[in-house]
Amino acid sequence: MEASTAYYKIYLHQDLYLVHRDLLSELLYLFRTYPRLGLVGVEGATRLPAAVLYSVNNPLHCYGRHWTFRRPGGLSSLLGPANRRRLHFNRFRSFIGDYLPAVVVDGFFMATQYDLPWTSPLGGFELYDKVRAVEFIAGGLEVGIARQQMTWCLHWGSLQEPTLQQRMRRQSDLQRKVAAFRQLYGGHIGVQARKLYALRRGTEGGLGKDPAGEHLGVVIAAINGRERLIRSLRAMLPQCEGLNEVEYKVVVVDSATSDSTVEAVRQEFPQVTVVASPASGGLAGAFNVGLRELGFPSFLLVMRDDAELSAGTLARMVSYLREHPSTAGVVASRIDPDGTIVGTTRALVRGEVFFDVGLYDDRFSSCHEDRDWSIRARRKGYTFAYLPEARVLHHHRNQPRRVGPAGFVERALDDLWLAYKHTGRRRAALLYWVQRMRAAWLALRWRHDRETLRQISEAMAQTNELYRRFREENRRPQLL
Repeated sequence: MEASTAYYKIYLHQDLYLVHRDLLSELLYLFRTYPRLGLVGVEGATRLPAAVLYSVNNPLHCYGRHWTFRRPGGLSSLLGPANRRRLHFNRFRSFIGDYLPAVVVDGFFMATQYDLPWTSPLGGFELYDKVRAVEFIAGGLEVGIARQQMTWCLHWGSLQEPTLQQRMRRQSDLQRKVAAFRQLYGGHIGVQARKLYALRRGTEGGLGKDPAGEHLGVVIAAINGRERLIRSLRAMLPQCEGLNEVEYKVVVVDSATSDSTVEAVRQEFPQVTVVASPASGGLAGAFNVGLRELGFPSFLLVMRDDAELSAGTLARMVSYLREHPSTAGVVASRIDPDGTIVGTTRALVRGEVFFDVGLYDDRFSSCHEDRDWSIRARRKGYTFAYLPEARVLHHHRNQPRRVGPAGFVERALDDLWLAYKHTGRRRAALLYWVQRMRAAWLALRWRHDRETLRQISEAMAQTNELYRRFREENRRPQLL
């Protein structure tokens, strides 16, 4: 296969059919959110056995799902036509999260966002997907099996079964290729994917140091908070300038502000970069815009415009990460007692950790984006430290805490999405029915308020749609 100049690439076997209309949007989400994810498939293994060729009949390390056509077994195969096939759902072990780190994915469907040169080693077709996967891993990237909100593809398979003589000849030739594979890539055989990636990125012996020098990146999401943002920048910029041998860049993300916030920042702080964020992106989308603007420097601080760093906070956090190379990030104490979620919006995190864990999930519209990121980071084995002497003052946005119907409307969809993503379909279904009962109780209590009833109805319509989607994630393809 030849390299392509396209940014995103999908490689398919000629007997594969794409049957899910949202495949491309889901694939683009994976690549835009997870920069380390180099190669994606729909079926694969988390460990290569000694025989190199993993078997779909071995449930210990085979994951993924897709539709396929199979010959019927038993008496039906003898009495029916020779080319008769039935639609069959291949579902191997399930997993949670957006994708599962793997060592190899099956070559009938592979997608990538990086243009590593294609090679054809070992002189054959059977091992090209294994070789391709280990080349991505050797290049410092990850190979993953997509979770698929709805099954993406249908694999037809070969139309004619090989003869016994053809199978024997192929088996003999394959053994020579497997022996060559073991000699070239022996370090990848028998090692679980998570262990292999941990060794590659060095989390077991401490995180690496940037040879080009230390750089600090700060992302601040702002929306109609001129005074809050100015106060936050006045407290933070002197601390950035006071760091020894650390270059810094501050990015303010304008989340569709309607006041004079942007003009005030550009006038008083010309060294600050201001970028615009789509109005529909939410807080997670605004953070991601700033993170893409910065890249992945040595240290990253992501915060809202209502956070103010106390004197010396930034220096303490940077010093702690320098002294503890195995720590992925340090979390400051929040003076406001309402801050109950330990997330990344008041933490200094290493840039390479963001590159490995990925950006924020912008499918969360109003909350849980930091909790989701923290779960993903812990799942990869990263550890964070709490530094009580580093303090962040939280200024309220002059808005009361959203409880009752308002809180339910704001968080219902995000609560359900978080449960589905990290606990699985069954627990998310249980939460959905709890939400329905709560919505019925709120509607009864606020039955005289038409606006509140309308908001509750719209929130439940969104959760109903999400519930329908994950109920039908294994639905039979409609195009057949």
